[in-house]
Amino acid sequence: MNNLRTQLLVSHLLLILLMLAVMGVASINFFRLGRSIDRILQDNYKSVIAAQDMKEALERMDSSATFFLAGQVAKARKQYQTHWPRFQSAYHIEANNITEHGEQAIADDIGWKSTAFRLAVEKLLYDDPPMTTHQARTYYFERLEPAFLALKQRAQDVLNLNQQAILRADAKARGEARRATWISLGMAAGAFLLAFWFASRMIRYALVPLGKLAYQAEEIGAGRMNQRIDIRRADEIGALAESFNRMAERLQEAWFIEEQRLHRAQQMSDAALANLFDPVIVTDAKGFIVYMNQAGEGIFGESSQITGIPIMSGIREKPIIEAVDRAIRQKQVSVSEDEADMVTLQVGDARRTFRMRVTLMHDDDDSLLGTVTVLEDITHLHTLDRLKTEFISVASHELRTPVTSLLLSVQLLQEGAVGELTPEQKEIVAAQHDDLVRLERMMRDLLDITRLESGVMTPRLELLPPRELIETAIQTVASQAKAKGVRLNSEISANLSDIQADRTQMTRVLVNLMNNAIRHTPIEGQVSIVLMQKNNNTFFIVNDTGTGIPEDYLPHIFERFVQVPGATRGGAGLGLSIAQTIVEAHGGTISVDSKLGQGSVLTVTLPIAGGQERSQ
Repeated sequence: MNNLRTQLLVSHLLLILLMLAVMGVASINFFRLGRSIDRILQDNYKSVIAAQDMKEALERMDSSATFFLAGQVAKARKQYQTHWPRFQSAYHIEANNITEHGEQAIADDIGWKSTAFRLAVEKLLYDDPPMTTHQARTYYFERLEPAFLALKQRAQDVLNLNQQAILRADAKARGEARRATWISLGMAAGAFLLAFWFASRMIRYALVPLGKLAYQAEEIGAGRMNQRIDIRRADEIGALAESFNRMAERLQEAWFIEEQRLHRAQQMSDAALANLFDPVIVTDAKGFIVYMNQAGEGIFGESSQITGIPIMSGIREKPIIEAVDRAIRQKQVSVSEDEADMVTLQVGDARRTFRMRVTLMHDDDDSLLGTVTVLEDITHLHTLDRLKTEFISVASHELRTPVTSLLLSVQLLQEGAVGELTPEQKEIVAAQHDDLVRLERMMRDLLDITRLESGVMTPRLELLPPRELIETAIQTVASQAKAKGVRLNSEISANLSDIQADRTQMTRVLVNLMNNAIRHTPIEGQVSIVLMQKNNNTFFIVNDTGTGIPEDYLPHIFERFVQVPGATRGGAGLGLSIAQTIVEAHGGTISVDSKLGQGSVLTVTLPIAGGQERSQ
């Protein structure tokens, strides 16, 4: 048997043969039992019925004699003529169905006695001249009745003999049935044990190698690639074992190649991190330091001394500890580049400024593995930004005086202080006046930005009802909206809590947002101002039905000097940048949502004073 299919087929055929053998033995036993029952029905049962019929016919003929004695001659003769043939028929059945020992002698005796009984009955019934009543009675009791009783007894002997034979046959059939039952049970038990042994052997023969294959596969899955199966068989299981061994060899080769590749990649990655100019700190999901490159060692000390300990113990810089802890707890990292992400560290004899970036690491199941903190040295950029801010401040301050002088001179020209101007001259002077006004506003905005960034214009916080800020801003821009034909709507919630804010700065923010909304909203458009509080925050929402902002400009709308192409000109693109700086200095946020042609929504969010919101 060179294949598993043949083995399984042979095993099933053997089981079928065992089942057929059990069924054959049971069938033979039941056939023999059936034959025994048939023999009883065919032999003894006929004699029993014949004996009973003879007894009944004799009793009827004896009754005919009594009828005759009673004077009913016609009835007596009719009954005799009816039952004598019946007796003869039953006697012939019995005479031709001799099955038991001694039954033939009884049958012969019945024949003789029946003849004598017939002659006696007919002499009584048909004697000529008829017997007298006394003679007939004497004849019946002395001759006829004894003949009747003797004949009836012989019929009873036939009945008894065959009934006893039936009982013996029944006992024999019962014995055969019990014997057949025990033989069948024994055959079934033997067949079951043999089938169980054979099936167990075949299952073990087939499944044990498969179990080995499964175990070796698990071992390979666990990374132990040196597993081999020693099964020498010529069937499919042997072929499977050979294929498994070949697969294991190829996997081992591929594993070795992949391990080398990963080892090289790890070496390259470690070398890249180690030689990276920026300090790198890697922690696990619990905040323990697992790696630090050479640049980090130059700031925080030897990597071997702080690896494996919590970052709060190995790194003393509080901003770095807080950033990593916040990233692990909140499962997210802020990517803004404001001062909160800047950290100044002592490197040798100099203090350097770094931009801190904390990145989360996840596995394929999105489970947190840890964090990677990169400190980008931006000392030179910080210095350039400071020099740029100082230059803008100085330039704006120095240019403010000549611009103011030029603006005053233009105003004098417009008022005719040096004589009446021609229409062409007035047009030129008016254009100069508009440009000088815009230049003066831009310099004022630049000075405000430098002062806000340098901390000179820090917010002077006070408790303010937010309703007052909205009402002041609406009054400031009402004339501009009316002049342009734009409707102003306000929606202010009741029972608002106070906020801590600089009245002048926040009013400037709201006025700037409303001015922008009015400027970019067409005639008969609408600007809505909503004031509401929710979740311990105050929301100032400015919504317009203007031209909207292209999607490409939304991420840059709060940057300096950014102006949307095609929008109505009226500033230098510094208003929203100033507004963002003021709002963030108050601990709030400002956001924009807009679709081109459908208007814009700008939302200023400030915390409620004390963090408690009044009941609405």
